[in-house]
Amino acid sequence: MKQLALILLPAFALSACTDVPLLGTPPWQRAPVSEPRPVIGDPLPAPDAVQVTSLDQPAQPPQPGASGILGTTVASLGDPARDGFWIETPLVSAPGRGRVRYPANGREVKVDLIPIQGPVTAGSRLSLGAMRLLDAPVAGLPEVEVFLD
Repeated sequence: MKQLALILLPAFALSACTDVPLLGTPPWQRAPVSEPRPVIGDPLPAPDAVQVTSLDQPAQPPQPGASGILGTTVASLGDPARDGFWIETPLVSAPGRGRVRYPANGREVKVDLIPIQGPVTAGSRLSLGAMRLLDAPVAGLPEVEVFLD
């Protein structure tokens, strides 16, 4: 038994000195995977359909006669899988173009108005992109003003 131990001990000791390819490289010896760095330069311009106002300059009130306010509604988050800037609201009876204004900070976004069934006092569903541009709480129920263009 002593002879077997004397033969195997150097084999085990020397095997720890090399990387065994069958077992792969241990995680602590692997090189960290570098994340792709963002390209620093000019920011991308906003799409033409989106108008964002800064927090320093509140949005100007709508021009009378140029567009009409449809009403105020409580907006929840719509389907996050749908792209674009839209609001599904019972305030309209036909699809069209309009604006949504978040009075808490004055930001305004141009959106597609999509009619849904329900009373005018029912809530609306706002796209994730529009909520982000309005800087409205995604998990909350912000009150927004809807305008027809």
